[in-house]
Amino acid sequence: MKEFVSALFRRFLYFFLILVIAVGTVYIYFLWWERRESLNPEVVSAVPFTHTDRIPARAILLWREELVRSRWSGTVTFPFPGPRRVPRGETLAAVDASSGKMAVRADRTGYFIPALDGMEGRWAYSAFWNGMAPLPSAPPAQFLGPGAFVEKGRPVGKLVPQPQDLRCILYADLTPSLERDIKAGFVRVKTKETEWPAKAEVRVARFFESKVKLYLTLPFFPASVITSREMDLLLEAGERSGVSVPESAVLLREGRLGVLLADGNMVHFRAVRGVPVEGGRFFITEGLKPGQIVVLHAQSGKEGKIRLW
Repeated sequence: MKEFVSALFRRFLYFFLILVIAVGTVYIYFLWWERRESLNPEVVSAVPFTHTDRIPARAILLWREELVRSRWSGTVTFPFPGPRRVPRGETLAAVDASSGKMAVRADRTGYFIPALDGMEGRWAYSAFWNGMAPLPSAPPAQFLGPGAFVEKGRPVGKLVPQPQDLRCILYADLTPSLERDIKAGFVRVKTKETEWPAKAEVRVARFFESKVKLYLTLPFFPASVITSREMDLLLEAGERSGVSVPESAVLLREGRLGVLLADGNMVHFRAVRGVPVEGGRFFITEGLKPGQIVVLHAQSGKEGKIRLW
């Protein structure tokens, strides 16, 4: 019995020692790995960056327009189904009347569209500017299809005379840089992220806490916009220069934003000022210069010695 207990104890001691050695090996490995990571952290370089406030806004569009009426009853066809620029005298539609096929012609140069939305004569500046009520949604244009029957005196579409300014009303989030531009009499606008912005004249502005209501003259007027009385715009303001780093390189310590800056063979905390921007980047306006090296994963990084190369 003693021999059995002794053999069992030796076996237990043997496996216990194996376990201690294994745990110790893993612990030593993790200590080595932690030290290696602290000495050789992944780093990135601050790159020059220019940041502009980009403010999305939905605008309702305003223009002068005229109904184009048929002088005959009959089925109507159109030489072109969508909006287009037409010169004076251009055939806008053909009406198959009892006396034959009759041409409806343009009285002046402009954009013609064979569609109506029911807001003709009612969609005006005076209806939307007063107060700070939300802007209405534009009703969809209802196109007259080929072969539609039209009564004498009824409209076959509308003409937007050209040249004329395209105007709009919109609300935008107010930033200090946008306020400066508005007071200078303009804002920079574009319709797509990839476009270059152009200056729109500020006709009237009304400030309300963190919002501003704007009445603008837009720097463009393509024929395509008359299919709808609203448009998504992107306002740009306040171009500032600085550097950018990945967001992971910035940490919050004791209420201060900062990075772990590599200076020679040492890493230390450097306070910075900036804001997050698109693409997972952080735009820094103060505290860091182009080319300076920072720890990529600041939250898990440590101050102290570093081995970069």
